[in-house]
Amino acid sequence: MKLFKTRFNYLILVGRFILMLFFGTLSVFLMYLIIEKLKLQSYSNEVLQLVLFNFILMYLTYHFVAIICKQSYNFELEEGNIFKISILSDKKELLKTDQIKGFSTSIYPIKVWNFKSIILYLKNGKKLELPQFLYFNFNEIENKLIENSVIKLGHEKYKWKFFDSRHYQYE
Repeated sequence: MKLFKTRFNYLILVGRFILMLFFGTLSVFLMYLIIEKLKLQSYSNEVLQLVLFNFILMYLTYHFVAIICKQSYNFELEEGNIFKISILSDKKELLKTDQIKGFSTSIYPIKVWNFKSIILYLKNGKKLELPQFLYFNFNEIENKLIENSVIKLGHEKYKWKFFDSRHYQYE
């Protein structure tokens, strides 16, 4: 098998980074406003609303930081090996095909669009999700995994678990 490299969509990474900075900056600004209000001995309903809104902004900032760290990888597939390469640190992690339980395909619906996804199940219980919008050559990944002797477990329906997580069928 010839070397195959995924082509990461850096526009998504930049967009996520901008949103993370926006929500983080807005959260810091709200903290400043809350402190100023409290200095004025203003314990009104407005302060409580600012605190609640700031928790939402802090969660969104955390969510974008986590998603940037979890989904910023390129992959190289060659005979018997898959390399997971971090976009942020350029660190290469070797995944031998015997460490991989298999992969499944999934579609997660959003009101505007349905996004495809490939989920790699590792034998140690970890899962790697490769969403369609992160890779320009997404349509080739499934065939290249099969060529690299990774077992296709099947198609799984997307089942929401929480706001930012899901249930996996082949755990």
